[in-house]
Amino acid sequence: MELYQLHYFQAVAETGTLRDAAEQLAVSQSSVSRAITQLESEIGVELFAWRGRAKVLNRFGQAFLRSSLAVQRSLETAVADVRRLAGVDAGTVALGFLTSLGVTTVPRLIRQHHDQYPAARFELHSNPGSALVRDLAAGLIDICLSYPMAFDELSGVKWHCLFTQPLVAVVNRNHPLADRELVGFEELAGQPFVALDQRYTLRRIFDDACSRHDITPTIAFEGTDMAMLRGLIGSCLGVGIMPREPTPPPEVVEIPVDDEELVRPIAIGWMENRYLPPSAAAFRDTAIASYGVPDQDFHHEHRGESCPIGQSAPVDASHLGS
Repeated sequence: MELYQLHYFQAVAETGTLRDAAEQLAVSQSSVSRAITQLESEIGVELFAWRGRAKVLNRFGQAFLRSSLAVQRSLETAVADVRRLAGVDAGTVALGFLTSLGVTTVPRLIRQHHDQYPAARFELHSNPGSALVRDLAAGLIDICLSYPMAFDELSGVKWHCLFTQPLVAVVNRNHPLADRELVGFEELAGQPFVALDQRYTLRRIFDDACSRHDITPTIAFEGTDMAMLRGLIGSCLGVGIMPREPTPPPEVVEIPVDDEELVRPIAIGWMENRYLPPSAAAFRDTAIASYGVPDQDFHHEHRGESCPIGQSAPVDASHLGS
C-alpha cells in the first residue's frame, strides 16, 4: 500500500467522482481509478458503491476513511515534529564532546549559541574521543568536540580546528620539581605516572610524547576521571600530564613543559557526506565563529598538516581547564 493510494482514495471520498478527484489531484482519471482498484484489491473488500455516476463510500469505506485520515494526521504531526527537531531556531542539537570539555568550553559555546537562538535545545553526550567518533559515524550525534588526529581508522569525518590546549606537568606540592617554572619532559622519565586509560585522547598525546622523547613510562595508576587522577597526584602517588585546571587542588602544582608539541588540539567534527540538520550546522558555525579560525578545515587522514600543534589555531587561554 502506497501513500498516494490513500490520497487518491480520500479525494474520491471527498469529491464523489473519479473525474472530480482527478481534477483535484491534477492526474488522469485512469490513474485514480487504477489506484482505487489496487487499494481495494490489497484490502480485500470494496470501499465504494456506485450511485449513478457518483462513487459513495460503503460502510467499509467509511471505516477506512476514518482510519486513513488518522494516519495522515499522524504523519503530518511526525513531519512537523522532525522539522522542529532539525530547525535552526528551535531545533535540537545532538552534541558529543570530550568529558573534560564539559566544565567550561561546552557551556560557554551553548551560552553563545543561545544568545542568537534562545529556543535551541541540546542532547549532550560526553565520552572518550574514540567513542565520540563512533557515535558520530553511527548517527547517534550530529557533531562532536574532540581531538581529531587520534582516529585515523575512521573515514568520512570532517574537522575544523578551534583551539589548542597546552598540557602541563602536574606534581605534588612537595615534589622536588614543584618550584620549577619550566620542566623538561625527560626530567619526568623516572617518575611514576598517573594517566587516563587508552580510550582517551590525552593518553594518546601522552604516549606520543613518550615515543618522541624515547621514554618508556611507568604507569602507576590508570583511570577514567581527571579529578581522581589529580587526587592521586596530590597524595604523592605519581605525576601526570594534563590540561591546566582553572582552580587546581591546593595539593598539586602545574608546571609548563619544555615541549611545544605537548598540546591538545580541539576540533569540531561532523560527517562530511551525510545530511547535517540546520540546528547542528548553526551550532557548528557558532563554535567556529567563537574562536575566529577561518579556513582551517581538515580531514582526519591529513594527520598533522593543518593545526596539530597550535601553529594556526588559537590557544584557549581563558578556558584552559576545559
